[in-house]
Amino acid sequence: MTKTNSYLKWAGWFVLCAVLQSTLIPHAAVFSIKPDLIMLVLFHLVIKYGVMPGVYVGFFIGVAHDLFSPSLLGQNALSMSVMGYICGHFNERILRLDPILKALLLIAAFVINDTIIMLVHITKTEGTISTLFIELLVVTLPRALYTLIFAAIPFIWVNVVRPPRLVD
Repeated sequence: MTKTNSYLKWAGWFVLCAVLQSTLIPHAAVFSIKPDLIMLVLFHLVIKYGVMPGVYVGFFIGVAHDLFSPSLLGQNALSMSVMGYICGHFNERILRLDPILKALLLIAAFVINDTIIMLVHITKTEGTISTLFIELLVVTLPRALYTLIFAAIPFIWVNVVRPPRLVD
């Protein structure tokens, strides 16, 4: 596959997930907890291509998210860039991941992303650090686990439903 096709494929995944995130996913909320498909696609891109594409794409996805949200401009760009760097660095330099470690790294990515966003919010509003831990426990971990269910769908599809064919 050429680079242009690869770029178009990933751009298509991000656009599809953005459309689904704004239209279908609010109806799939469980106790107001919604999965984050855009973060999931960014995570898969980071795992496949490494640190630098993850940082760049995370930055631009974060800026796009900042432009359409009432949050402080740049906080999502910062958090997604840092998340892309840490996850890509862990996958690239430390070790190649098996599915269980990928699941744990996805949960850690949500914790990293939301911690940075909450720290910026606490600094902006002069809040307390205890709100960070409550937010991580009540919102971030359930959202990460719910997104993990969506992350398991392609894994099950590739490895169980449609196992790889052996070449003669």
